[in-house]
Amino acid sequence: MVKRTLGLLAALLLASTLQAGNLKFSSLIGDNMVLQQNTQARIWGTADPRATVSVTASWLASPVSTRADGDGRWEVRLDTPAASFEPQTLSASSGSDTVRAGNILIGEVWLCSGQSNMEMSLGGGMGTPVEGSLEEIALSGQYKGVRQLTVRKGRATEPQYDAEGEWQLCNPATSPRFTAVGYFFATRLSRALDVPVGIINASWGGSVIEAWMGEELLKDCPDVDLANATSTTVNDMYKPMIMYNAMFRPAAHFAMAGILWFQGESNISIANEVYADRLTAMAAEWRRDIGCGDIPFLIVELQPYDYYDGQYGLQDEHGPYLREQQFIASKRIPNAGLVGTNDLAYEWERTQIHASQKRQIGERLCYQALALAYGYNTLPAFNPCFKSAKVEDGKVIVSFDNARSGFLGLDEEIRGFEISGGGGHFQPAHAEVRMSFREGTTVVLSTPGVPEPVAVRYCFEDFAVGNLKGANGLPIIPFRADIPKSE
Repeated sequence: MVKRTLGLLAALLLASTLQAGNLKFSSLIGDNMVLQQNTQARIWGTADPRATVSVTASWLASPVSTRADGDGRWEVRLDTPAASFEPQTLSASSGSDTVRAGNILIGEVWLCSGQSNMEMSLGGGMGTPVEGSLEEIALSGQYKGVRQLTVRKGRATEPQYDAEGEWQLCNPATSPRFTAVGYFFATRLSRALDVPVGIINASWGGSVIEAWMGEELLKDCPDVDLANATSTTVNDMYKPMIMYNAMFRPAAHFAMAGILWFQGESNISIANEVYADRLTAMAAEWRRDIGCGDIPFLIVELQPYDYYDGQYGLQDEHGPYLREQQFIASKRIPNAGLVGTNDLAYEWERTQIHASQKRQIGERLCYQALALAYGYNTLPAFNPCFKSAKVEDGKVIVSFDNARSGFLGLDEEIRGFEISGGGGHFQPAHAEVRMSFREGTTVVLSTPGVPEPVAVRYCFEDFAVGNLKGANGLPIIPFRADIPKSE
């Protein structure tokens, strides 16, 4: 009888211990994280079903309480103060159980997403170096307020509540694993604003945009087979909605200041003609899920690369069309920007899809973020882009937006411009920069072989590195355009 009683007591104690351990923060909530300043930050986790959970933050005078739902999920919203490098703590309690997170900073949070050029680490990979990475890694410990959360790769056909991940400090031991683009962006933004910056890296090399879109959007896409999400014969990179559900949706719990998107290589030959439509729809969907309004959505233009006819379908010369779609999307999406990269490839990188110049991309993203998210609208952060073209005396006069201060002087021939007399045949054009009070800065194009031009284009190839830059040092966005007939 005594043995049976002792056994029953032991079983009850074990059950009580297991039950007490049910209180948890989300795997994405933890030590060293950064929370968005001056907002209502969501803190979420799991507990016993219907249990009361009380959350205490070191910056708040009193705790905030809630009840877990029938599945044990709970969430609270905490008012956050202005950014500071002063470490904060966070704890949650339910009954006798308590969980804690420390060394938390309040600052700016940005999501970094896309495929391998966003996933590419500061330390580089086999055959994919990052220019200047050694110095950056060695000195990375100076950025005490920069942290990264990497959302581990996951697959799901339904939106997930949580994902695996861990916040990391920035130092020589950890920075080689930071997303290179995200690292350069975050460190420069932290210096510019003098605040902590946290980046959430949710990216997957080779992924198509459809993998990052929700089921409701994809239902209206006739070329997308949702059954492929569970197929054992389809590569994960091409499965619709699985990354949206498993990686983005958990990360979307975080309040954040903006989104950085570097993707498109895998859509070069997959639904490239509707890429702008899908990116526009995805941006709206992501902003809705995050719930912070029309936060900046910054798109990185695909760097020059010689696409090929390979195992993924016909790709030759599809690159410029995808870049064109990126530009179109940047004009359709409210509060969006396109970071031009036409100058960021070396000749030896013609067949290297992971170009090494990532520092400039991160810096250019920082400049646009300062203009769009932080009120520095006088900062000339945007690339010159095509505005209009006309013919005068057999020459093509091209005007540009974002080029009021003209173009940087060149000691060499301007390359990349072509004009056509019809039939889709283009010939290289001689280009000269012209200034006038009436028209501003224009580029005048001519070639003896095309006396009556009808179309113009610039670096509209897979791999064409232009050399004409605005006064802000940013390259012209590649384009193509028909020239209106003179009346």
